[in-house]
Amino acid sequence: MLKYPRILLTAGWRLLFDFTFYINRYAKHPERYSIEERYAKVRSLIIYILDHFRIDWKIEGIENLKALNDSSKPFLMAPNHMSDLDPLALVYLSEKPISFVAKKETTKMPFIGTAVKALDGFFMDRDDLRQSLTVIRGVEQKLKEGHCSYIIFPEGTRNKRPAVTGVSPFRPGSFKAAYLGQTPILPVSIYGTFRPFHSNPDYKRNLLQFTFFKPDTYEDYEKMDTVAYANKAHELIQNEVDRQKEIDRLYFEKGYEKIPLRKGPLKIE
Repeated sequence: MLKYPRILLTAGWRLLFDFTFYINRYAKHPERYSIEERYAKVRSLIIYILDHFRIDWKIEGIENLKALNDSSKPFLMAPNHMSDLDPLALVYLSEKPISFVAKKETTKMPFIGTAVKALDGFFMDRDDLRQSLTVIRGVEQKLKEGHCSYIIFPEGTRNKRPAVTGVSPFRPGSFKAAYLGQTPILPVSIYGTFRPFHSNPDYKRNLLQFTFFKPDTYEDYEKMDTVAYANKAHELIQNEVDRQKEIDRLYFEKGYEKIPLRKGPLKIE
């Protein structure tokens, strides 16, 4: 089933209500509302929607995300990118405000572009160097101000064949805002998010895997240039994605996708 019709069928009334009375207003006049208020509303909608998608969450290292959130210091989150679901799932998992650096095409996507605007996100044209630098400077300023944390996908675009290809090379410039702002970088490995929007309707559950690594502080990376750090982060995430693929394979081999979703942690024998 296609992603947008499925969303409308499962949570359409709530989606339309929140966008009509709240999120459109936040996007047009963000200065009138705190980032905390805007984020809470957007996140509550995302939680409502994703809870309709039979998601079996397998989360590792969540304590690393919580520790950064508890510190009240902004950070740059750097995950691999597999699906339009990635940013929604990361908001679902983060209680504290986090926004995005999205590709410019996102502005044309139904609902998502408006939500990014409502959360003070940035839209980057990767074919326009000057505009990209302006975005990096904007993110740097927000991080320095302690406004909120940001997500940037270092691959630059989503992997359209995640089950058969590796993580695409990371763009060193993706980390520039963290370097300039001297803020922590949180690498994140994601697998399985390409499935819920398009999965077999007979599936009783969809496995989503997230690993939040130990964050790198400025002291950890200040002596590395962005090229070296991009390569380091890429290797870390690629190795974890390979492990997550094996877990995913076992999940389907055991037929867990056919068993109604249960409460409690996932165990694969």
